[in-house]
Amino acid sequence: MAFFNIGKKDKYGKQRRIEHRSKHLRISRTGGVALRKQVKAAGLTLTANSKHGVRVSTQVTPGTQVALQNGRFVLRGRYGRGPLRLNLSKSGVSVSTRNALGTFNLIKPNRSSVKIAGVQLRGKKAANIQMIFMFGMLITAALQASLVVLAFIFQGLGHTLTLLWCWLSSLPQRLNAALTRRRNKKIKANLERTAQLFHPPVSQWTASQLRAALLLVITGWGRGLTAQAAATRLTQHQQPSDINQNSEPVLDISFSELEEIAQRLESVRTAHLEHAHADPYAITALFAQQLFECLPEQERIEAFLNTDDWIVALEPRTVLQEKLLEIFAEFAQLCFQMVEPQSVEPQATDQNVSETASTVDHLSAAHFMQSAPDSYGLINLNTASFEQLQTLPHIGFDRALDIIRLRPITHVSQLKAIKGIGPARLADIERAGVTL
Repeated sequence: MAFFNIGKKDKYGKQRRIEHRSKHLRISRTGGVALRKQVKAAGLTLTANSKHGVRVSTQVTPGTQVALQNGRFVLRGRYGRGPLRLNLSKSGVSVSTRNALGTFNLIKPNRSSVKIAGVQLRGKKAANIQMIFMFGMLITAALQASLVVLAFIFQGLGHTLTLLWCWLSSLPQRLNAALTRRRNKKIKANLERTAQLFHPPVSQWTASQLRAALLLVITGWGRGLTAQAAATRLTQHQQPSDINQNSEPVLDISFSELEEIAQRLESVRTAHLEHAHADPYAITALFAQQLFECLPEQERIEAFLNTDDWIVALEPRTVLQEKLLEIFAEFAQLCFQMVEPQSVEPQATDQNVSETASTVDHLSAAHFMQSAPDSYGLINLNTASFEQLQTLPHIGFDRALDIIRLRPITHVSQLKAIKGIGPARLADIERAGVTL
C-alpha cells in the first residue's frame, strides 16, 4: 500500500498525493508514467524527464528558483509561512492562502489546488471547490461568533438579573435600616427635652431604678399596659413557688421599687401625653443611654437579656416590644447579631435545641454569672461565667456567647459547631484545661 503513498500523511496531516516516485520512475494520475534522471553540478541541477524534456535550474535566493525548461525560461518563488503566501512567476505576482483542503490563490483563482483523500485537483474545479469550502467556513465562523456573542449577552443578562434580585431582596432590610436610622436620629434630637420631663433628673437615678424603668416600659407600655399593671404582673409571676433558675428569669428588683418607678413613669406619661418626646421610644432611649453611662458592658448585657427573658416569660413579644428592644440595644451601645440555630450532637434534647434557636430568646443574666472553675483549676464549659469563658484561647465575646447558647454541652467536640473553631483551635482549648 505504501507503493502509492496510501496511508502516509503530509506535514498538514492530510493523505499524501497518491502517486509513486522512485529514483528514476514516477507514476501519477495526471502525469502518467515517466522516467527521470537528475544530476547536480556546479550549483546547477540538470533534470531529464521522458515526458517533460530537459530542465536546467538553480536556486538564486531562499524560496526563489530559475530554470530553462526545453528552452523556455521558468521563474518560481514562494515566500511567507503564515496564512498568506506570496507567489512569484514569470507571469507575475500572486497571493495564496492555505486551508484544510489545499491552497487558494486570491489573485489568480485558477491556480488554486485541492487535495481530497490523496487525489489532487488544480485549476477551475479546484477554485470552485475552494470557494464553496471557504464560504462554508465563513458561515461556520459567523455562527460561532454569534454563539459567543449570545453567550456573552446571556451571561451579562444573568449577572444583571442576579444583581437586581440581590438588590430587590435586600431592599426591605435596607429600607428598615434607613427607617431605623431616621427614627434614632429623631429620638436623639428629643433626648434632652425627654430628660427634662423627669424629676428628680434621670442622671440621679440608681442603676437599679434605671433597670426597673426599662423593664416596666418594655414589658408594660410595649404591650399596651400601664406601668403599675406591668409591675403587678412581674411580682405575681415571680412567686417563690415558681422560681426555677433553669427556666424562669430572675427579678432582683423589689416590689416597692417597681411601684415607685411605675408611679414616676405614669405621672410623666399622663402629664405629657401629647408631646412626641414623651413616647415610649424616647423614654426607652433615655434610660438606656443613662444605663450606658453608669454600668459596665457586662451588666448592661445582663440587664438587656433579663428584660428580654421577662418579655418571653409573660407572653410572646409584640412588634412594639421588639422595636423597644432595638432602641435599648442601640442606646445602651450593645451589639447583638441574629444567627441561625447551632447544630448540636444527637444526644442533645429538644429543650437544648430550642435554647440555641436565637441570639437572645432564652438567655438570661444568670447564664453569664454562674460557678467558678472546678477544684482542679479546669474551666467547666457548662457552669463557667461569661468572663471565665473568655480566658480560654480563641474565645472572645461572641464565642463565649455561642458557648452559653450550646449548653448543656455533653462533649467538647460540640464547640466545632461555633463559627471559627476548627480542629486546631479545639485542640488548643482542650490543652488549656476544660471540663464538663
